[in-house]
Amino acid sequence: MKKVIILAALVLLGGLYASAQEAAAPKPNYWTAEALTTLSFRQTSLTDWAAGGNGSATFGSTIDAKANYAKDRITFNNRLQMAYGFTQTFGVGFQKSADYIILNDDLGYALKNGFSGTLGYAFKSQISPGYSGNIGSDIVSRFFAPATMTLGAGASWTHKGFSVTFTPLTGNVQFVSDPDLRVRYGNEPDKLCRWELGAKLRLTASASVQGLTVNTTFDTFSNYLKNPQNLTCDWTLAISAPLTKYISFTLNCRAIYDDKIKFKTLYNPDGSPITDEEGNVKLFPALQFQEIAGITFAYTFK
Repeated sequence: MKKVIILAALVLLGGLYASAQEAAAPKPNYWTAEALTTLSFRQTSLTDWAAGGNGSATFGSTIDAKANYAKDRITFNNRLQMAYGFTQTFGVGFQKSADYIILNDDLGYALKNGFSGTLGYAFKSQISPGYSGNIGSDIVSRFFAPATMTLGAGASWTHKGFSVTFTPLTGNVQFVSDPDLRVRYGNEPDKLCRWELGAKLRLTASASVQGLTVNTTFDTFSNYLKNPQNLTCDWTLAISAPLTKYISFTLNCRAIYDDKIKFKTLYNPDGSPITDEEGNVKLFPALQFQEIAGITFAYTFK
């Protein structure tokens, strides 16, 4: 009888120990996340400066956040890029120097040799009103004026920090909430939205060497429904090079071309602006380019 009791006790203790070990084992975490944040500030003061000029204060900030999920064949990659900056020139006024929100979400199912089926969503807009000059001049953008949402299905290929995503079935919607800005961004004057159906190609690359990080993305879209040969392009580049533990040199570039966004005035040989048949100044599309470089406070959250 004693042997039976001892054996039962050993079995019970073994079960309790196994349960305790299982409870103590950490649950698998399928998520990885990080966020690079930068802040920069520059101030210039001039008093009785013979060479002329104006004092100014410049502020800039960026966020590049990633949250990625991977389990078995399922991946869910998310990236949020935001930037905001301004320059206050004393005696001249306030001007916004950087302002964008870019969100990309990609759901994938791994196949073979780096290929995956993918469903991708993207959102792009800006935070605050933008002006053609200083505050008080003509408003040229607002939050959701414009804003673009894209949803597409296709396939992607990934290899060592480089990926190509092609979604031949992509819906694109552009919102312009301000009626006065709709024609500027290619919408009809009475239409909040412009709907497009087409194909999207997205290239991304990232690398990190001894603290130097480089991230770049190139998106291009062709609208099947109207002028498919006129591609819309959007390219971003972010470089961060550490100088000290928290001080880095950063460079952020963005280039956009969309033939539906008409804002540039062209001129005749005699210097007069080109006009339409009714005599109104005619606006044309152009390549938009932005560069933000500086010595910044940079910190990566992980």
